[in-house]
Amino acid sequence: MVSASQGISRLAINDGDRQLRRTCIRFGEEIREIRLRTGVSQAALARATGVSRSVICRMEQGDPDVSARIRARSAAALGAEFRIAIYPGRAPLIHDAAHARIVEAVLHRCHPSWHPTLEAPVPGPGRRSTDVRLERGDEIVLMEVETHVRALEAIIREGAAKRAAVAATIPTGHRVHVVLVLPPTRHHRALVAAHPSIVAAAFPAGGATLAHALASSNVGWPGDGILWQAGS
Repeated sequence: MVSASQGISRLAINDGDRQLRRTCIRFGEEIREIRLRTGVSQAALARATGVSRSVICRMEQGDPDVSARIRARSAAALGAEFRIAIYPGRAPLIHDAAHARIVEAVLHRCHPSWHPTLEAPVPGPGRRSTDVRLERGDEIVLMEVETHVRALEAIIREGAAKRAAVAATIPTGHRVHVVLVLPPTRHHRALVAAHPSIVAAAFPAGGATLAHALASSNVGWPGDGILWQAGS
C-alpha cells in the first residue's frame, strides 16, 4: 500500500509538472504572438538573447526545459515584462506532521480490499479535495482528517457539499459516506459531547462500527460517523 507521504509526493510531482507544462505552453503562445506582432524573427530574437534559434523555437512550442533566464531575456528583447507568479488554489497537499501521522494510521487500519486515494479531487468548481477516499464495490467513503476542530457546523456543511458533488458523478446504486477523522484529544471529546444532537444527526455511525468496517473485508459501511484516530 502506498504511504501517505509517498502518495502526497506523487500528487505534488504530477500536479506540479502539469502546471509547469500548461504555463510554458501559454508563455510560448504569448511570446510568439508578441514577436510576430512586432515583426521580429526567431533568428533575430535568438541573437538578441544569446541562444540558438532552436531554443527560441522550443520555447514557443512550450518546452518546459527552456530556462527562466532565457524567457526573461526574450521578453525584455521584445519590450515585454517577464513575471513569475503563484496563486492560492485548493488546500495544500502538505499538512502538519500530526495530520500525516493520522492519515498513515488510518491507512494502516484499512483492509486490503479497500482502495484508497489520497487528496482525491472533488468534482465541480474550484480545486477541492478529500484527504482520503476509500472505495470498495459500491461503497465510497470520504474521510476528512482534522487535527484541531473549532466548529463542527462548517465541517458538516463542507462534507455534505463534497458528498453531493461526488454522488452526482457515480453510477446509480453506489453509496457515498462522509467520515470525520479526529484525534481523541480532550478538546475534541469535549466538543463532540457538547453537541450531542448535531453529532447524532450528522454522524450517526459509532466509531467502533466504523473501525470494524474499515478492518473487515465483507462488512458494509455503516454510514456517516466520527472515527477516533491517534497518530501512529
